[in-house]
Amino acid sequence: MTREARTVSSTRLRRTAVVVAFAALALTGCSSQAGAASIVGSQTVTDTQVADIASEVQTEMASIQGVTFDEKAATVASLTSQTRHLILDAVAEKEGITVTEGDVDAFVQNIVDTQFSGKREALVQNLVSQSNVPASQVNRAARDQLIYNALIAKVASGATTDEAKAKAFSDYMKTFTAEIGVQVAARFGTWNVFALGPVPDDLSFVPTPASSGAGRPITLPNPGS
Repeated sequence: MTREARTVSSTRLRRTAVVVAFAALALTGCSSQAGAASIVGSQTVTDTQVADIASEVQTEMASIQGVTFDEKAATVASLTSQTRHLILDAVAEKEGITVTEGDVDAFVQNIVDTQFSGKREALVQNLVSQSNVPASQVNRAARDQLIYNALIAKVASGATTDEAKAKAFSDYMKTFTAEIGVQVAARFGTWNVFALGPVPDDLSFVPTPASSGAGRPITLPNPGS
């Protein structure tokens, strides 16, 4: 399981370390709750929220030369990240994991200093162009990573290999998500295994203003996943 993904290239920004990998989770379909893209326990990610974050990605990518916006990829990333946020918040509450704003600021600044020559904007552009994470979600993604790191330290403390850590995490999350109840709307396709996301070819629904209430279309200009 890869917790940090970095690609160095003369033409592409490097990937950074705030991507969380979720192993072997099978999620049930949402009930008929109107406007629900996913449900985690008693919390809901709405179609509007999914569309709004995807729209932020589109807007930010439009100003980055050589990057192409992918509506499906942005929608998948938006739904995945927001569902993941709720799951990790629930994990933190159960396990007594505390992540402060200071922790998040320090984590982000370390990435900025060590990977982006002290330029936060370079990190922001990297995240939106490589991972469909808009500027408004950078600190939230960092918080997720810190919760994930703390959880790994707890559930895989005796593990000595990445494979063992991945298995310990997967076993924990299978039990935990079944315990709290995690559902994803069937219209978003088949959700299973590695990355807490839909099988890409099965993504059958992209929110539009009419279906999501977002109030604006997500068109396909130019910038990329």
